[in-house]
Amino acid sequence: MDELIQLWKQEEEQRFTGWDFSHLDGRMHEGQPPWSYTTRARELMRQAASVLDLGTAGGERLLMMQPDWPAKVVVTEEYPPNVKLARARLAPLGVTVVEVALREHEPMPFANAEFELVLNRHTGFDVDESARILTPGGTLLTQQVHGMWAHDLLACFGATPQWPHVSLGHYVPWL
Repeated sequence: MDELIQLWKQEEEQRFTGWDFSHLDGRMHEGQPPWSYTTRARELMRQAASVLDLGTAGGERLLMMQPDWPAKVVVTEEYPPNVKLARARLAPLGVTVVEVALREHEPMPFANAEFELVLNRHTGFDVDESARILTPGGTLLTQQVHGMWAHDLLACFGATPQWPHVSLGHYVPWL
């Protein structure tokens, strides 16, 4: 039992930056979708003149795709430690980092039709706002975790899902 408690203490002290959970490699298992977000994002970036990455965290995934970046790359992030990290990593590469909290039914600080491609992986977004900032014929690529994910585990702790409306059924009619 002491060994298990010691292991938990080590986990609690484990620091991570941005959206890098590599310390869990080989210890966490999750199902994979039948498509690759990164592969599709790279394909789309090669065809676009501008991209907005919503909720970039520390820019980890975007940096993996750097060879495919279009001329204009803009990112958003709201968590202050990640904003600082994104600025340190991405701004020197010419990326504009915008600190903003993205909320449904609130305007984003971008012009109409400003981006050919909007990327969104695991962060909230407003479909109408995404459409507003996309150029005609532009693309929104998103990958989301279902809002009821782990509902059974949450129930064990007397908690409820934060975003139960996040589902295909919620977003597909808007698209």
